[in-house]
Amino acid sequence: AIYYPLAYYKGADETIDPLVEGRQRQVVGLIRTQFLKRFESSVRAFELSCNTLLLKLLTFVTKHSETPGEKRWLERWLGRQADLVEHVKQRQIEILGTPESEQDEDDDIVTEEMLESIEQLSRDEYRVDEILTETHDDLEQLATFLDEIRRFKPAHDDKLNTLFDLLKSDPVMSKHKVLIFTEYMATARYLRSELERAGIEGVDEIDSANSDRQGVIERFAPYYNNSSSAGLKKRSLAETRVLISTDVLSEGLNLQDATRLINYDIHWNPV
Repeated sequence: AIYYPLAYYKGADETIDPLVEGRQRQVVGLIRTQFLKRFESSVRAFELSCNTLLLKLLTFVTKHSETPGEKRWLERWLGRQADLVEHVKQRQIEILGTPESEQDEDDDIVTEEMLESIEQLSRDEYRVDEILTETHDDLEQLATFLDEIRRFKPAHDDKLNTLFDLLKSDPVMSKHKVLIFTEYMATARYLRSELERAGIEGVDEIDSANSDRQGVIERFAPYYNNSSSAGLKKRSLAETRVLISTDVLSEGLNLQDATRLINYDIHWNPV
């Protein structure tokens, strides 16, 4: 509801710009599609989306809770979900890589900066109480998702375990070079962590946060990048056998040392 406030506009319909309303409605549809895509990609990508949306919803509720009843609901929800809120806070610190010197356990999960980023809706123009009711339901649903995710272990991940089997038992992929593409950084980092934990050797990962793109490419595909396995060894560089990448390596690069390419995510085409 917070992304489609015009659905709760009090004025006459003719006062609403159809283009603006259509855009808000489309944003809601895009959010749903994005959640579905990230859920299909990996539990880790879906978790990050749930965390981010929960924080946005909580910020909206904090800013717009004005009546005693609204403030009481927020206080009770935060008390009931204190453990979950702390978990989300810690996960955000891990994800954003906040230096330990800047971390403060007493910081509120909703900061002043976050509150300032939310536009205050006028109760004279919008049915804010209805938006809050819808947002309360969304928060409960996200809390349910995140509770399930906290109980989810990599051992439960059939998609991940199928990848393990391919990389360990397939006659080609267990010995030769494999390139794995995923759309999301969270999935890429999850795969690297779990493949290394499973004992797969020669794993590397690259995403938009990696500044050594050329080095990653050369360690994975030395032959097609004017080097060789012997050349890497001579320079004390470990050769990569399994490379996990987002679309930062999608075009115009020499990666032909790879014998197999795996698209970890289902292809999505709006057409």
